[in-house]
Amino acid sequence: MKSVLERNFKEIILLAILLISGCSERVFDNPFDPFVSKGDFFILNYINLPSLDIGDITWDGSTLLCISKGGTIYSINRVNGYVVRTIQSPISSPSGLVYDGIGLWVSSPSHPEIMKINIVSGEVIKRTGVQRLEITSLSWDGENLLGYDRVTKRIYKINRETGEVISSIKIPGFSLGGIVFFNGNIWISDTTSALIYRMNLEGKVLSTYSSPGQNPMGLTYDGEYLWNSDGSGKLFQLRF
Repeated sequence: MKSVLERNFKEIILLAILLISGCSERVFDNPFDPFVSKGDFFILNYINLPSLDIGDITWDGSTLLCISKGGTIYSINRVNGYVVRTIQSPISSPSGLVYDGIGLWVSSPSHPEIMKINIVSGEVIKRTGVQRLEITSLSWDGENLLGYDRVTKRIYKINRETGEVISSIKIPGFSLGGIVFFNGNIWISDTTSALIYRMNLEGKVLSTYSSPGQNPMGLTYDGEYLWNSDGSGKLFQLRF
């Protein structure tokens, strides 16, 4: 009993020191949860989103792009959130968005196609049918699309040309807000439990983190940092 009290006292003292020091990076790693990675998870910055109904986010190499359920796709500056330009989605009530290096892919759970559009004009470049799936979030693995189906609660690897399902994995949480693939792993946000998971390609959970907000949505990676949009209207810049 004494050792537990001593440990708790030391933890309180350590937390007080961090708060007093005015540390600019907020740690969200929870070392007392056996399922949470021991790696560091810091909030470096956050910017305000241009709308409260933002679904997916993606990185185009110079700006962050986010899509609203109203159909507007915003290109925003990652430093201050300034809106650089907007284009309109060709699909009503969109939620999925990912950039593949050439164009933007857009999906809606109520639409039987995933559409690829020009990143500047919004012109439709390609239509890929996904008749059996209700895709709410998209990612890109360098060759194929990754789409989350809200009915089966699985992430599907989809051939971008034919719409053929190549493989699938079940998500570890309750409901997926966003998905991103980088460094050989799949990262997802769970809106119900407010967690972010890191998984391998077989769906095995490698790390679990508490999300920076209470309603984590879209995820993207800019080559250095992970970004997570939240239902509160904030977009968090994270470092692991």
